[in-house]
Amino acid sequence: MGKHRSARAGVLDWWQTVVDETKDLIDDGIDSLRDSDAKDERSDDVAELKKAVANLNAKLDKLVAEKR
Repeated sequence: MGKHRSARAGVLDWWQTVVDETKDLIDDGIDSLRDSDAKDERSDDVAELKKAVANLNAKLDKLVAEKR
C-alpha cells in the first residue's frame, strides 16, 4: 500500500509541476505581448512628437528668415 501511495504522490507532484510551469510560460507570453504593445504605442508617440518638433522647427526657421 505504501508504494502505491508514494507513486501516486509522485505522479501528482509531477502534474503539479507541469501545471505550474505551463502557467509560468503562459504568464511570460502574456507579459511579453503586453510589453510589445506598449513599445508599439511608444514608437507611435515618438514618431508624432518628432513630426511636431520638425514642424515647429520649420516655423521657427521661417520666422527667423522673415526677420532678416
